[in-house]
This record gives sequence, structure tokens and C-alpha cells, in this order.
Amino acid sequence: MLKRLPENPLLTPQDLAPTRDDLEILCTLNPAAVKFGDETLLLVRVGEKTRDEKDYVAYVYYDDESGEVKVGRYRKDDPDMQCPDGRGYYYRGRMVLSSMSHLRIARSTDGKNFKFDSAPAIFPSTKYEAYGCEDARITLIDGRYYITYTAVSGCGVTVAMVSTDDFVNFERHGLIFPPYQKDVVLFPEKVRSMYVARHRPYKSEFNPACIWTAYSPDLQCWGHHEMTLAPTPGTWEAQRVGAGAAPIKTDAGWLEIYHAADDNSKYHLGVMLSDLEHPEKIISRATNPILAPEADYELKGVFGNCVFSNGLVVDDDAAVTVYYGAADRICAAATTTIGELLAACKK
Repeated sequence: MLKRLPENPLLTPQDLAPTRDDLEILCTLNPAAVKFGDETLLLVRVGEKTRDEKDYVAYVYYDDESGEVKVGRYRKDDPDMQCPDGRGYYYRGRMVLSSMSHLRIARSTDGKNFKFDSAPAIFPSTKYEAYGCEDARITLIDGRYYITYTAVSGCGVTVAMVSTDDFVNFERHGLIFPPYQKDVVLFPEKVRSMYVARHRPYKSEFNPACIWTAYSPDLQCWGHHEMTLAPTPGTWEAQRVGAGAAPIKTDAGWLEIYHAADDNSKYHLGVMLSDLEHPEKIISRATNPILAPEADYELKGVFGNCVFSNGLVVDDDAAVTVYYGAADRICAAATTTIGELLAACKK
């Protein structure tokens, strides 16, 4: 249903220089998106890695004690080393990421041709971000932009928040969810006098990877948790589901694009509609995905067969541009309308 832009890919690793000469850009992916003045801004996840070494697997991490980015190494012939895919390694049962991510703004006046800022917007700076800052979401609430992102470290995978009013200066608010959590997005207004968020606890022996809804009086303390959307066995959303960009308020309900993976870890985009006063309750959702990996840049990359969206922009004429990461490597975009998304939900 989504129509890919002919300009795709919009941003690639070749569009950016690394932060250090001994590093290289592995991926530019999973952009948050917002209209700001006359520009479209993407807050892009940028993954940096060490240059390949003959006998070693090397990884980048932020060292909280020294305040520096450092490089660690394991021998490739170490029997305790496992390399299941391009996103990371396992050493003695613990995961080591192949890259460390930061978040960087790319700017455009037409929503298609983007240029990166010269410096990162959000860079690892605490022990909870030792392995990176990933997959941001942007929500405008009462005139201020709140950004949630995944913080990854040896302490676990959790979610931090910053806010800004100019996308130059960012105020850090710390962690807002404990491990293991990701895919947190804030609603653009209060519901029943409370802030609302979607979140996604990690899968365990007892629970699948589901979208949950939570409420807060202050954007810091979250409770009243409700499980909202679970995977559907035997379908394109059998393995996991997770929230995308900030929900869009319509007369019919809260309209949201989400991601889902099947049993083969193939990622798709879906769309759902939830109740305006009780957004933990789904009204309807599309039976089929609205975007599946088909283009070459979606099929091949760091992690192939993957489309993942955490950013979109709605124009005054109800046109929607969905920005997404493809194959965990590049940024792309596709277009639709509010009407088309609502129609898909009703099927």
C-alpha cells in the first residue's frame, strides 16, 4: 500500500564521515522524523564500527569511567566466540554489538534530499549507553519535543528520554523504563489527564514480544500497564510486534504504524487503530502488512529482509511520508494518506 520514493535510498553510510579516523560507518538507519519550521528533520541512528582486523573481532564501546570511546577485541578463533548475524557476536553467552550507535540529525527542505549535521545530536554519555543510543522516536507535547530512544549496555536494554525546543540543545531526563524494554513512543497529548506511552518488554518463557500501553502523571513514572497487541502465530507478525512513530489522532481513533516480524525474522510494517479514550484497546488493524521488504536495499544489508519505521510526517493535506530503516543499513521513505491507512485498518 505504501509507495516507495524513487529517490530511495535517502541516506546511506557513504553520506557521513566517522567520528574518528580509526572507525567507519556501518549503518545509517531507523530515523525518527518531524516537521520543524520549513524543514523535515530525521534523527538517524548511526552505527560506527572498527575497521576489519585479520585475526580479531573488535567492538566499540563508551567507557563511563574515562568518558572515552574505546575498542575491545576477541580472537576470531576463540571457541567461545559465536557470530550468528551481522548485528553482533556472542562471547561466552553475552552479546557484543558489531557497532556502537549515536543519533544524528539530517535536514531537508523537500523531505527527500537530506544532509547530515556535522556533529552527533545524542551521543553515549552514561554507563547505560555503553553500547549505543538507538531507534529514537520524537513526539511534540505542549510545544516541546520529547525524544525517547533505546539505551544499550551491559546493564541491559532500556529506554532514555531527552527533550528540546530547537534540535540544537537537548535536555537529558535519564532512564524512564527499566530493562528489558524498547520501542517506547509517547502520545502527543494526555488521555484522561495522563501521559500515555507504548512500550515493548522483551520476550521471555512466559510472554511473547507484545506492544504494551502505560500511563504517567509526569513522563517519568509509568504505571497502569496494559498488554495491547500480541503476535499472531503463523502470520507475518508471529514472532514480535513493536510500536513505531507517535500515534496520529483522528476522529476514528489513534492511528499507528507498527513493525512486526514473522517466524523467519522477516520484518514488515502494519497499521492499527485504537480507542481515543482508552488507547490500550485496539479497535481494528490491517490483516495484511502495509509494507514488506521487496526492494533490493530492503532485502540485503546488515540484517536483510527488514523494514522498520519509527518516524513519519503528516502534511496539511493528510499526506503521510513514512521514513524507515531498510535491512538495518540505510534510510528510505514511502508515502500514503490518512484515508488509505484508515481504510486498511477497516479490512
